Amino acid sequence: MHAHRIQVKVYAAEPLPPERLIPVFHRWIRERVLDELAIDVADYGHVHEGPGVVLIGHSFDYFFEEIEGRPGLVYARKRDAPPPATRLADAVRRALSGARRLEQEPTLSGLAFRADELLVRVPDRLNARPDEAGFAALKSELEALGTTLFAGVTSIERVGGARDPLSARMKGSGAASVAELLARLG
Repeated sequence: MHAHRIQVKVYAAEPLPPERLIPVFHRWIRERVLDELAIDVADYGHVHEGPGVVLIGHSFDYFFEEIEGRPGLVYARKRDAPPPATRLADAVRRALSGARRLEQEPTLSGLAFRADELLVRVPDRLNARPDEAGFAALKSELEALGTTLFAGVTSIERVGGARDPLSARMKGSGAASVAELLARLG
């Protein structure tokens, strides 16, 4: 798959008021916590089941969104993607890394993310068409990644319709935490 833009969502175990992330994201910018250039924070908490709070970066964004009515952290690669062979794994690693950082935030005590499900969206219609051929290519990459991430059965299902970006939900078992998933990615 040659898509440049990839989004990976790690689901939160419990809801969290998105506004609690605003000072955390501002601190990440000030202290240069991430290895990518973070620029600003935007609050879209007023949008029902919307993007929530967004940490805007030069080549990425982190959203704590509630789309689908399920809260979670989304890592979105916008530009400067790594080579095609490593793009998906890189986006998953960065999504899991962001989730792990949030779990470790003292001001967000109790925040946890699920280690059994990821949502992958590819909003790059030129390089990843939302049709059967596009899904087959994405599924092939997710299956390979799933064998690394999950010790148990991995299911991959297409989500969304023809008007939505190419999207797939990957479910697996055998990982107790986001930290364990990160360790498996190496």
